[in-house]
Amino acid sequence: MDKKNITLTIVNVALIIVTAFMGLMSLVWAYYKTLGRDKIPSAVTSTYATYIVDPHTNEEVPVIEANYYSNRNGTGYEVIELLFNCYSGISKQAVYSRGFQIVWDTKGNIIPYQFESEKSNVYQYNRYDGVSFETGHRYEWGDKMIIDIDGTTYAVALDGTYSVTTKGFSPSKSFKNVWKASFTDWGMFKEDKYWNKYSTTTYNYTFEDLLNKMKNIIKSYSNGTGDSVIPLIDLGDFLHIYPIDEDGKISGTALGKNTLQNSYFTMAVHYDNRGMVWAEQSIFSSVAGDSQFNISGISSSVDYWKATTCYEINEKDFTKRYVTAEGGYYYSLSAEKIADLKNFTDISIIVTFDISNLLENVIGFDHYALYGLKIDSLTITSDVSQNFKLLTSSLKDTGISNINTKNVTIIDVNSGVEL
Repeated sequence: MDKKNITLTIVNVALIIVTAFMGLMSLVWAYYKTLGRDKIPSAVTSTYATYIVDPHTNEEVPVIEANYYSNRNGTGYEVIELLFNCYSGISKQAVYSRGFQIVWDTKGNIIPYQFESEKSNVYQYNRYDGVSFETGHRYEWGDKMIIDIDGTTYAVALDGTYSVTTKGFSPSKSFKNVWKASFTDWGMFKEDKYWNKYSTTTYNYTFEDLLNKMKNIIKSYSNGTGDSVIPLIDLGDFLHIYPIDEDGKISGTALGKNTLQNSYFTMAVHYDNRGMVWAEQSIFSSVAGDSQFNISGISSSVDYWKATTCYEINEKDFTKRYVTAEGGYYYSLSAEKIADLKNFTDISIIVTFDISNLLENVIGFDHYALYGLKIDSLTITSDVSQNFKLLTSSLKDTGISNINTKNVTIIDVNSGVEL
């Protein structure tokens, strides 16, 4: 092949490529202007699901709670748990929560859920009125859970998808092969191998995927171990929000479909480096479906040796947080101290908080100040009359129904009611 023919071939190939590219772009432009118009993300839709209100108690509870025992110290089982606080139905008559749990044994092997022909790595629970139990209705991809957003009822569903490309198209490599073919054999231009064909498969996210994602989020959380609240987690890849009309019908189209969807959720988190050894450490008081789970080496069925120990806590055991706007301090037990105390059974916890022993302006108990710690008695006193605020969930799951006071007026910030 002389130089003139080579040059002509190169020009022809270049013209073909340019023409094909321009034609393809024209087709793409025409598609997105007509049939594919709704496929273009033209906006960003953000939703914020933070708290729902229990209709029985008027208490605000976070939409999501999570519990992760990493077993970094090798003492028990690794467990990741997720609880969605949602309503029993569109009428919102009760909070009927949905829970999901993955358990790894001491060797790091997943303990699978097995029932009849179904096998899964995820255990599912329900919780109602503080009592948890294995669900009788397994939640699947796309099933709806009812929540509130700013007082308006919506549905939330795990219905996200992701794509996996098995072989990627490489323009530089393909054009390089075509260029090479033009100098050798024009027939090679037609061979598929020079165009690096690819295939893309779309998969549904599962609850196992969501749990593992939450595990990674908790591990990376800058607050570290203990109890805390992550105010905004974007789970837009996994969860989508659906409007509900006046007749109670859930829309078949998620909010912000065909836009960039950001679904923000508030999540209360407990993160522990230890392994789970008792069922009581679980959100559901059950590990791999076993409410009697106990690998501590101490039998809970032996009663004759047990004795209740009284453990006293006072104001000196609390940590404090200064709030500039209010010019004073909020107090709480550290997450580590709460976690340690929760690991003990058969102890009676007595809390006495004497404001007069603190040489600073005391405002009240901080968010989650005593969260989850079973308390037998709480007394708050002062030498002079003053108000004492209880921030969100400061006494949640403590079992306290009555506070002993002296010269102190208790104000529940959630309700604004003096107790």
